[in-house]
Amino acid sequence: MAVSSSDKVLIGIAVTTAIASAAVFGTLVWRKSNAPPPAVEKVELSNTPYVASVAEPAPVKTEPWAAPTAQSRGREWIFDAFTPPEIFYNAKSKQFTVRPPTSLAEEEVEEEFGIELVAVRPEPFRLQLIGYMGDEGHWRGTFQNLLSGETFLGSTGRRVPTLALSIKNLEVRPQAVTVGEGTVTQQRVATAIVYDERTKREVTLTHRERMFTGTVSAFVAAPGETATREVRPGDSFKLGESTFVIDKVTLTPPAIEVTKQSPNLGQPDHRTLNPREPDEPDAPEAEAPRT
Repeated sequence: MAVSSSDKVLIGIAVTTAIASAAVFGTLVWRKSNAPPPAVEKVELSNTPYVASVAEPAPVKTEPWAAPTAQSRGREWIFDAFTPPEIFYNAKSKQFTVRPPTSLAEEEVEEEFGIELVAVRPEPFRLQLIGYMGDEGHWRGTFQNLLSGETFLGSTGRRVPTLALSIKNLEVRPQAVTVGEGTVTQQRVATAIVYDERTKREVTLTHRERMFTGTVSAFVAAPGETATREVRPGDSFKLGESTFVIDKVTLTPPAIEVTKQSPNLGQPDHRTLNPREPDEPDAPEAEAPRT
């Protein structure tokens, strides 16, 4: 097979490049192998005997954490980084109760709050219709004065000056009344329309149920005592050196919000109190119709 002139040129170039590369790398290897070794630095040893020494510790600045302070929810609402408050849920009142951590409570002995909630009840109207007597056209109602406890008979046109009330109308009519498990019967129901001279409005009373004013009252007492004090929102009173302000009263669930101020407290103590014992208000019993 004949080799062309161009192929001969390429082969010649390749051979020449290979010979040149071998010569260059051979020269570099020869120079490196014949180069003098690098100078080694001489180590001078000291004749001084060794003496052990203690290193001084680095200065450390310590700052103790400040004790947890009372929060806006009251003096019992305190916490620490690793001592969270104890939270309990009352299923009956549907409210949470927060107590300080046990470790903190043991270190700090707080004074007794000073009052307990006994009960919360709606305020009844000062005159109640509890029954009736008579016959058609001559009905007379049996009324109860809640301020004095007096029970009296009254009819249309009678005025009760001690209560600033006037009986404008009294009637007895059959009405559908639900009894038992949804049974509806026709019964006579006494109804009285009373004019309230204080509020300048009419109030409708019926002998089947009690009438309330819409105001809620709370009854509080000192711990362990049975004598109660009736209070309403905005009232304030003093027990010993402490002053208590009633901020709020709720019927459902029964509770009051109270703020205590005392010379022994650094700041006012605000708490929500629940009844100390379950309070089951007596359901008003409807008096049987009289004929």
